[in-house]
Amino acid sequence: MRTDTAAESPPRNLSDYWRIDRSSDRSRELASILGGAAAQAELVQHRLSRRGVSSLGHPPPPVVLDPRLLSGFGAPVPSRAVDCLVGLAIREAALRTLSLDTSRWEGWGGLQECDRQEFASVHRALEEVYVSVRLARLSRTLGEYVRAMRDTLGIGRVRANVAAEWTAPSREAVMARWLEWRLGGGTRPGAESPGLRDAVVELEVKAKRYTGTGDAMRRLGLAADIWRWLASFPRAAPDGMLWWTWEPEASADGHESEAQAQMRANVRGGGESGSLIDLGQYLREEAPSAQREALSPAPPVGTDVRVLTDELRDIGVRAAVTAIKDATFDLEDYERVRAEVAAEVDSMRHVFARLDDVRSRWRYGLKRGRLDGRGLTKAAVGKADVFKLRERQRAGSMALVFLVDVSASMRTYMPVVNRAACVVSEALRDLAPRVWYEVLTYTSGGLHPGAPVQLTRLAATGMPLALRGVWTDGGTPTGEAIAAAALVLRGRRAARKLVLHFTDGHPKDTYVVRQALEVCRRQGTDVLTVSVGASQEALYGEGKCEVAYSVPELITVLARLLPRIYR
Repeated sequence: MRTDTAAESPPRNLSDYWRIDRSSDRSRELASILGGAAAQAELVQHRLSRRGVSSLGHPPPPVVLDPRLLSGFGAPVPSRAVDCLVGLAIREAALRTLSLDTSRWEGWGGLQECDRQEFASVHRALEEVYVSVRLARLSRTLGEYVRAMRDTLGIGRVRANVAAEWTAPSREAVMARWLEWRLGGGTRPGAESPGLRDAVVELEVKAKRYTGTGDAMRRLGLAADIWRWLASFPRAAPDGMLWWTWEPEASADGHESEAQAQMRANVRGGGESGSLIDLGQYLREEAPSAQREALSPAPPVGTDVRVLTDELRDIGVRAAVTAIKDATFDLEDYERVRAEVAAEVDSMRHVFARLDDVRSRWRYGLKRGRLDGRGLTKAAVGKADVFKLRERQRAGSMALVFLVDVSASMRTYMPVVNRAACVVSEALRDLAPRVWYEVLTYTSGGLHPGAPVQLTRLAATGMPLALRGVWTDGGTPTGEAIAAAALVLRGRRAARKLVLHFTDGHPKDTYVVRQALEVCRRQGTDVLTVSVGASQEALYGEGKCEVAYSVPELITVLARLLPRIYR
């Protein structure tokens, strides 16, 4: 009989309950984790918004996870790191859906820089608590993910130099003690000092009103009131209000401790230690402004961005967040590229000019016209419908979208893409208005399924070729792109609708591609594809795909492919 006590198994992490597809293949492992986190973020945004519109009056910007968040981990990735990543995604999704930038406060313009920094810190801290309350109401599990994120990164503990001043109620000590109580799992204040206890209790009363207010602008005003109230306490830290340490609690499990240290290193980046604001460093949104603009479906007033996500889902396409924006026009760029491809434009214009050719066809079974030799047997039995007549007609109108893959692998080929866009748009321009066209590029914010999809309009009927502000990074979301092109064409009145598609790689989700092709088939839109290196007829259909063996071949292959639409 055994008398020893078996060691208790360690508690399962949150992600252990759904990560049934762990893999020793790092690519598959990252795709699974990032896709799962992105799905959770999208779900949070959907549940916290109404009909895809946040409480701020516009679609919430998507959360774009950077794969570098999982740098330094082998496969399979430790569950502790996965929980942290999901918590980061959930937190950011909620903040993007519910929160306003501090600069929207009416008194922002009159503040000194040091006051702006302090006010922004107070506002973000209050929003952290508000978001935690909203997520806990939405789902206990969501709140646990966010708590796991804070525990892993060590932001549930106050900085030592702040804790040392709890005997004196400075504004940093008051805020830090309240946050430890509300976010870090600390005890109710009491033993530190009567002055600090009373200040924290008063702050809690004010914060309850804050967390009970759903309107983001009203909360911003309440944050200003709390900031002004905090200003009645002395300032202890000369470098701003930094409350948290980045050092986590010591773990009995050395593997988990390593995972914590690696996640802190990945997330922290170059951010200011201890700030609740610096957690945004993990987002791809912290990349250059051109990329930030490209992925934002909530553009500044005056920009032309169309968010297609709900429309795509309504027509039966499993789409990630998808948006179309306009590229930026530059006259010098346009004239330079136009001069480079002048000869190709003339050749392509000749191909498209066939749209204006007078065509003819024979009509048979008529009672007058030219005798149809094939109908003599009918005449022998007394029938009169044995004549034929040549009917001359002009080609019908056409609507065309030239859709170009500009994923990460295409970055070095952008000059070729620019020239191809110029050749097609310039060749079609003279055929307007009978031929309507758009030139669109597409890519996504990551290699994982569910990453936001960005299409950029380079040219269109009545719009000159624009070549700046095109984002060339990420995966190949072909399905969403083709479906978006179908939506663009759906509203056009034309006898023939065509998506002319160019790609240098296989799509990341063939299921979505098939959904998109079915949408095109139902609405009578043809899809012709030029694929670099390998035939993809099995996906796009026999006779619907042409192979180019190098990217510079694109223009030549287009000239060979286009005549098929006139058959």
